[in-house]
Amino acid sequence: MEKALVAEGVEAVAMQLALYGSIAWRHPLGIGQVIDWATRFGWDCIDARGMSLGVPGDRERNENAFGYDMLGPQQLRASARQELRQRLEGAGVPLLCLYCSSSVNLPGAAGDHYRQLFRDYLQLASDLDAPWVRAINNTMQRPDGSHCTPAEAYDRTVAGLTQMSSTAAELGVGLLLENNENTVTPDADALLAMKTDLGNRCRVGIAYDPVNAWFQGLQPQSGLQRLAGQVDVLHLKNVRRHQSTQWNYMPRGDYAYEWTALADGDLDWQQLLAEAQRGGFAGPVTYEYVNPFKGMPLSYWDTLPEPEAAAQREAEYLRQLIGGLPAVNS
Repeated sequence: MEKALVAEGVEAVAMQLALYGSIAWRHPLGIGQVIDWATRFGWDCIDARGMSLGVPGDRERNENAFGYDMLGPQQLRASARQELRQRLEGAGVPLLCLYCSSSVNLPGAAGDHYRQLFRDYLQLASDLDAPWVRAINNTMQRPDGSHCTPAEAYDRTVAGLTQMSSTAAELGVGLLLENNENTVTPDADALLAMKTDLGNRCRVGIAYDPVNAWFQGLQPQSGLQRLAGQVDVLHLKNVRRHQSTQWNYMPRGDYAYEWTALADGDLDWQQLLAEAQRGGFAGPVTYEYVNPFKGMPLSYWDTLPEPEAAAQREAEYLRQLIGGLPAVNS
């Protein structure tokens, strides 16, 4: 998946399968293991996490989210970047996207520091030939701990990403916006508004995560319909909603969620992929085995199947679903 294949105005020919790096977050071979599983089980590309260390947010939560799969500009020297890029190219599984949780909307010296770190992520993505850096607009409070209003957080995020756009355009790396619960971009309308506000200063895309919409108390299919023709990457995972608190993750304080296999949770992926296709989507689908940033304890993730087995099973399942979609007229 070269950068040219995801540029605006270029139509993708089929849904590609992307394996998210968090599947190997607790494997000592890290991103190398992700590449190995991707090649063995037929994934088309991989999607990588940036560092959870050295970024704003709760320190304990960020440390718990750390994994061997993570890639960071401060942790990868030039020779290592070159070797990793060569390994990706040799394996035929290019890097689709690099996640970056360094905030762009903080004021003052702290804000300048984290915006520079974001620029460094853009450079790392370019060095690894990744077409996207995915921004997580999760900072809803000021450095002193006081909370911003939603409007202030949104406006500061647009201003910060606007500052990033010149570097992104120069490097040929796009800014990918995602819906995340309890953040500046929690839903489809916020994604569309931010994409519009950022304009054409650089390539700006949308990653839509139906489960994150479900976490937010929204209907995932409605979000897909609202974003018809605007989704560049689709994120896939599945969960089961519970009244009980035993499943640890309660993003809105009402329901708890149990992580499941793609075929076993509340969301009907056959229906959602068909809806996405009707809306013109034909891009990459990124499978998330886990997302440690959600904050669950290690004992929670220990209940899931072995990641290697999941990498094989979910690739087969997605190929079956995608292969069963109606043919699209060219």
